[in-house]
Amino acid sequence: SSELKDRDGEVANNWYIACLTRELKDKPIRRIIYDTPYVIYRDDDGKVVCLEDRCLHRNAPLSSGWKNKNCVVCPYHGWEYDQDGKVVHIPSEGPETEPVKNLKIKKIPCVEQDFAIWLWTGKGEPVTETPPWKFPNYGEKGWINYCMITDMEGEVTDLCENFMDVPHTVFVHAGWFRDQKKIKNPMQVDTGNGRVLITYLQEQDEFSLGARLLLNPQGNKMKHTDEYIYPNFTCVRYDFGGNGFVINSQCTPVGTLNSRVYTYIAYKVPVIGPMLKPLIQYYTRKVINQDVDIMKIQATNFKLDPVRIFRSTPADEVHKSIERLRHYGEKGDDKLLTFSDSKKVDFWI
Repeated sequence: SSELKDRDGEVANNWYIACLTRELKDKPIRRIIYDTPYVIYRDDDGKVVCLEDRCLHRNAPLSSGWKNKNCVVCPYHGWEYDQDGKVVHIPSEGPETEPVKNLKIKKIPCVEQDFAIWLWTGKGEPVTETPPWKFPNYGEKGWINYCMITDMEGEVTDLCENFMDVPHTVFVHAGWFRDQKKIKNPMQVDTGNGRVLITYLQEQDEFSLGARLLLNPQGNKMKHTDEYIYPNFTCVRYDFGGNGFVINSQCTPVGTLNSRVYTYIAYKVPVIGPMLKPLIQYYTRKVINQDVDIMKIQATNFKLDPVRIFRSTPADEVHKSIERLRHYGEKGDDKLLTFSDSKKVDFWI
């Protein structure tokens, strides 16, 4: 079994993004979640199918094979599997092979929703028919969106903390996202129903100049909120009087210190919004790559010693709140949804 999945416990019993719709074309593809490989393809009706990515015969990955009508074909000896994972043809046994002795690989529950394909990685049947998460402002008039895929070192808790960590921005993203002003920033941290909501109360809060010109050219007052949504989502919002910028990250656990992040960006800037898309795409990729670099640096020590012993300050109340909910989730503790807390904390950036 997966070391990471064992450590995550009940957290693994959830929906995770395996790929974006645009990635699934004519050929089967392979995706790994919790160290488990899956093959994903579309049948002739266009429905997404997901199976274990291993042939029962000699364990070759089916994702290296091809589709034949509604089946996926192993590239090694041509064994064919239907949408339910049943072996329906073994070429070496002749052209009229019947489904052989109930030979079957595991079929994985999967759902195509919005622009992503989600897998249920838990035990038994999914607890919800579809993933509970809908991407904010998706399809709304005036909002432009796109999604980026980034492989990052670090696990889901590490990455969620990074994405909601304001103090790091003045060092890791200096000049690109936020500059150090050495001013006090009050924040309200509210935990409840499996979520952590942070409301920043600094009246003069603003981006670096370049980001401000791109995202808030009218210079409207900025309202900044961050939210962690169990098990693996962060939603960072900047609202500018009816316009806005949203960074929503879904972290898929691939393996130990290895995650794939699907970053959904939505923004609303009047009139010139569509023309800004190439610039904003370049800008957000640059900022995310800076996070990739710092997480790689942090992971160098996690690889030597996986035990996370942190010395936290009041500014880390966000981190502690995320870690608390993840811990409840791992243990299957009802406190995941029943625990509530509210704190006001001051920090400096």
